[in-house]
Amino acid sequence: MVRRAIAGALSIAALIVAAGLATYVLFLTIRAPFGDLGATLAIAALYLAVAVILLVYTMRETTSPELEALSEMEAAALEEIAADAQGAVQMFSATGHRIENLGSSVTLGIGILSALRKLLASRKS
Repeated sequence: MVRRAIAGALSIAALIVAAGLATYVLFLTIRAPFGDLGATLAIAALYLAVAVILLVYTMRETTSPELEALSEMEAAALEEIAADAQGAVQMFSATGHRIENLGSSVTLGIGILSALRKLLASRKS
């Protein structure tokens, strides 16, 4: 696998060198009829056209059953995550209400005990 990776990297480097030399050869060939500036502009226009074609090819959206299925699975997973998060929020909210009710009950119990203690204290007097 390492040998393949090295061979691939070397082939890409060789392709870049070949493209550079081909560009230089093209420049030398069209330099006489167009002049230096015209030849440079012609080569730049050629590279610009290739770049635009490759960009359009890259940006076009491919449709395949696999990509559609993947999109549907992603949407279902996001809905499930949202539902789980909503369930957790509801659980914490319910727990908060229970704690609030417990606090109210304890406060009410303390109030009742205090009132009974005052009642018993006033009867003894």
